[in-house]
Amino acid sequence: MIWILLAFSSAFFLGFYDISKKKALSHNAVWPVLFFCSFTTVIILFPFFLMGKIPLIEAESQLPIFLKALIVTSSWVFSFNAVARLPLSITAPIRASAPLFTIFMAVLFMGERPAFFQWIGIGITAISYFLFSIAGRKETGFFFRNPWILAMFLGAFLGACSGVYDKYLLQSLKYDPLTVQFWFNVYMSIIQFAMMCFFAYRKKNISKDRHFQFHPLMLLVGFLLFFADRFYFLALHNPDALVSVVTVIRRSSVIISFLWGIFIIKEHKSKTKYLAFAGIILGLIFIGLS
Repeated sequence: MIWILLAFSSAFFLGFYDISKKKALSHNAVWPVLFFCSFTTVIILFPFFLMGKIPLIEAESQLPIFLKALIVTSSWVFSFNAVARLPLSITAPIRASAPLFTIFMAVLFMGERPAFFQWIGIGITAISYFLFSIAGRKETGFFFRNPWILAMFLGAFLGACSGVYDKYLLQSLKYDPLTVQFWFNVYMSIIQFAMMCFFAYRKKNISKDRHFQFHPLMLLVGFLLFFADRFYFLALHNPDALVSVVTVIRRSSVIISFLWGIFIIKEHKSKTKYLAFAGIILGLIFIGLS
């Protein structure tokens, strides 16, 4: 099915997006990085807006897209701050927990019904996160008492909310994927620019020891996210697509970012972490079975 291939394409770009995001956030202020991620998509899509392929829409039709921008920005605030402070081999698997939240919300609110094997996958993934909590204590202190671990989980939860809301926008309200991608990034750019100016005016960022320094890598982050989101919106726009399955496939990007963290930038290795990672992948495979 074409929407499954599109979801895997999204996962490919999302994996390298996670890697470049980690580098861009290293010892850097978070709000400007957020802004450049969103603004890059606006710049890429602006010619399509000028050509009339992305329409101006009425104020009442803008409101649902503005709500999506608020949800995604909130998710980014938590997850970007966590990524800036934690190892990639810890944050990437936590971010992959979004499918768990998505499945529950899709069942409760969208009428989706996961198969038997998908429920098995949920149980395997939950056990794997317990193993990660054991592995993470040596690197982050007590796993679930570390505020950035909790921030990463909250970011994943809000990301799952965004995923379910995307299905509502694209399948129920019948928005065009390109229109949603352009306008919600416009709104995110406005919100994030305002917050960036606010913290600059007060001469501080979310973290006092983090000052903004522009790096061209920030544009690459936005570029990779543009393609990841483009394939994702096209997949979810298909009327046969299940958001619970699309999200699971999309979060298989964890394979790329986890292996990069372990083998390329030489983050802390442990047998427990490998076992937990393997469990998460196995759980995602079960979840993705239909």
